[in-house]
Amino acid sequence: MDKNSTTYTFGFALVVCVVCSLALASISEGLRSKKELNEVLDIKKNILKAVSLKEPVDPKATPEELLKVYDAKIQELVIDSSGKVAEGRDPHSIKEGESLYPLYLYKEGSAVVAYCFPIKGKGLWSTLYGYLAIESDAITVRGISYYKHGETPGLGAEIEKDWFQDNFKGKKIWDVDLHKLMPTAVVKGKVAEKIKDPKAAQYYVDGISGATMTSKGVTEMLDRELHKYESYLKTVRKAG
Repeated sequence: MDKNSTTYTFGFALVVCVVCSLALASISEGLRSKKELNEVLDIKKNILKAVSLKEPVDPKATPEELLKVYDAKIQELVIDSSGKVAEGRDPHSIKEGESLYPLYLYKEGSAVVAYCFPIKGKGLWSTLYGYLAIESDAITVRGISYYKHGETPGLGAEIEKDWFQDNFKGKKIWDVDLHKLMPTAVVKGKVAEKIKDPKAAQYYVDGISGATMTSKGVTEMLDRELHKYESYLKTVRKAG
């Protein structure tokens, strides 16, 4: 075949495309297991961050070391909409459409230190994914962590920064006087300037300047997700 012909040129290009496609598919398939492992590690790392371990994991810890700490400190459960534990189920077995929710217990020995669960909601540009941890009193926020989003750097993306997440530590989700769920909310501006009553201020955190929609999304997310777990948390409060 004439190497200068149009047929040869297209044929050669087709062969190159096929070979490259097969090579890329092979590489992608080969990396899939590693990618899935990294995703699992990232999620577990964020759960550990949200529950604020009494002895934090070394930032330089290997994946094996991180998994060892997770397995030793975190108990995975599944609860139903009434707050009862679904025996024999784990978070990975929940199917789409089931009224079941994953719950992670941070334990030191046999004592429960915190209750942690996933939070998910809309920001300005993306869906926000994270974890919220509540102290053993089922009233006080122990920590929060966001691990996936597509918000604007320097604005909405500040939700992943320590200064924003640290705002939540020690805040309340339950009014002990009114016996009412009061999900922690994000104000526009500073709590110290917006909420003058110290008692009321414990239910609010500082907002992110220039990221009103993301802040609103966080507030709505926490309200929705906390209501899902309220039946379980109410049982914890009664037991306490």
